[in-house]
Amino acid sequence: MKQNIFFLIIISFLFFGCSRNIKKQEKFHEIISHTPQESIAELLAGNERFLQDKLININHLEQIELTKHGHKPHAVILSCMDSRVPPEIIFDQGIGNIFVIRNAGNLEDHNVLGSLEYTVHHSTAKVIMVMGHSHCGAVTGALDDIKHGHLSQLVEQIKPSIQNHETKKKSVIETAKQSVHFTIKDILQRSETIRNLVQMKKIELVGAFYDVETGEVKILEEYK
Repeated sequence: MKQNIFFLIIISFLFFGCSRNIKKQEKFHEIISHTPQESIAELLAGNERFLQDKLININHLEQIELTKHGHKPHAVILSCMDSRVPPEIIFDQGIGNIFVIRNAGNLEDHNVLGSLEYTVHHSTAKVIMVMGHSHCGAVTGALDDIKHGHLSQLVEQIKPSIQNHETKKKSVIETAKQSVHFTIKDILQRSETIRNLVQMKKIELVGAFYDVETGEVKILEEYK
């Protein structure tokens, strides 16, 4: 009788221990992307998990352990520094799956171009995503012609993208989208490295837009 009880205790320990390990493993989702299309699909799938509150990349301590000797990000996101637009969270990518470059207005300069070239030429990224968003403060600053210190030169870079519509909200949204197009155009014009990789179809350069009111990311029509 004692042997049977002892046997049941051992079986229970093994079963529940394995169950805990399985659940723990499910919380980390390492992305293995072979093509740009697979990478884009994973970003959109991650955003869908975010919208449904079904995040799987939430065990950050485990991710730190698994990535401490290296990482293989499948994409790089150039986005605004707005605190409501954290790419690692809204795409449910956690630690180690994407590169992220952020500044006010998701603009490019020599430092950003050098960083982008590193991600796609010397590392593993298959996609460069330039992502604007609604209620963007930098875009609003351009529309309002803000002049203040170094901010003045930043909003000047956005002004060529200005789209005037019937409401301020609509103007901000359409200007932010147009700014994404201009940034992508500038990247292709100024970076031979990226331009060549796009032409060889080794990477894709896409524009996207994040709605801070809903949490949804959409690929802009021109890049679908």
